[in-house]
Amino acid sequence: MINSVLKTVCKNGITYFIFPRWEKYTFIGHGFSSRLGGVSEGSFASLNLSHRVGDFPGAVNENLKRFLGIWEQTTGSLVCGEQVHGTSVFSVEENVTCNDSSGKGRVIPAVDALVTAVPGVVLGALSADCLISFFLDPLTPAIGLAHAGWRGTCSGILAGVVDSMRHYFGSKIDQLEVYLSPCIRECCYEVGEEVLNFCAVSPWRKDIVFIPGITPGRPFLDLQKTNFNILQGLGIRAEKIYRSGYCTCCNQHLFYSYRGAKGSPTGRQMGIFFLR
Repeated sequence: MINSVLKTVCKNGITYFIFPRWEKYTFIGHGFSSRLGGVSEGSFASLNLSHRVGDFPGAVNENLKRFLGIWEQTTGSLVCGEQVHGTSVFSVEENVTCNDSSGKGRVIPAVDALVTAVPGVVLGALSADCLISFFLDPLTPAIGLAHAGWRGTCSGILAGVVDSMRHYFGSKIDQLEVYLSPCIRECCYEVGEEVLNFCAVSPWRKDIVFIPGITPGRPFLDLQKTNFNILQGLGIRAEKIYRSGYCTCCNQHLFYSYRGAKGSPTGRQMGIFFLR
């Protein structure tokens, strides 16, 4: 796993991030938002991109318009999963070009990961501590985007994406590249009995990385290293798995953090990925 420094970009007043190792691939567009550059106020300030957290809908619509507009995209081409912390993967097999009056784009029920080989489809995923994993098969080409918290990770959401890309697009394991987005890191992710019990019966339990904490029975979960171990176990080469060094909870000036908000409302970042 390579710790690849994200490239910070400021455009049209919005701060966002791209993965510099993928700039050479001119046939894709990708990005991961910060919380900076939008119109939301209060605890949602300022670039909240989720309609599901209690923010003013008009503000979220404007934020999505601004963020997607960086790539000259609109919500008419945006597809997101409902994100229920499950393992379902949906393949988008047709162009999505609709007059989206809701400003939300297309939301696929009960889905946490999306894959496609259709140019023009913008895959989106939201997070505020959870990990967003970007999957790229540069030869087919095909892409995938997965939302993974502790439950999805330990249930096999990433394995589902790899299987789906192999099934739908004929992707070869050794040609896949994966980027792991900013998320809550092991420094801040203390977990308890519910997580420990769930992980104890996970098929990937040997890949799960816990770091002992001060309080007995409450270790810290390393979400990125756990997902790296799972990906490597699936056959993806270590040198093709990249990660961000950011912790969303430690950097709340840049990112929304569910854990950092301590029960108060907060916004969501968005990762987007599309084939041109």
